[in-house]
Amino acid sequence: MKTKIMIMTVAALAMVGVANAKGTGDGSGSGKDQVKQRDQLQTSDKTLEQERSKVKECLPDEVKEAVKEMAQTREQYQQKLQEKKQELAECSSEECDQLREQLKEQLKEQTCERQQIRQRLQEMRDELPTHEEVMEQAQEQVQDRVRRGDD
Repeated sequence: MKTKIMIMTVAALAMVGVANAKGTGDGSGSGKDQVKQRDQLQTSDKTLEQERSKVKECLPDEVKEAVKEMAQTREQYQQKLQEKKQELAECSSEECDQLREQLKEQLKEQTCERQQIRQRLQEMRDELPTHEEVMEQAQEQVQDRVRRGDD
């Protein structure tokens, strides 16, 4: 399983390396031009697409499937992220305040619970015999056995 993941990772990195080598150009130009180049679809260059198809043909089916799964997972993550951003933008200040109050209440409850646990733990520690008491009891039990002749 680990070897499959390693192979898939190396193959994906190789594909990215080939795409970056062909798609970036000489690197000259302003920052805006570089951003535009980065944001352009990489499939717009025909030679790049040909290089990609050659690389894809050499890959095992497992790697191809893993790359597809990673792309789907990434797309799902991006969609969820966009949904959360929209929810956040739509959230009113009243709702935010309400959520903050709920969080504060939960923190207070957790603090109280922790304090109760600490108190109970201390009570349990107080009820436990000390090491010296345990040793004394063990010595008494041994002496009782010796007196009775059980040994």
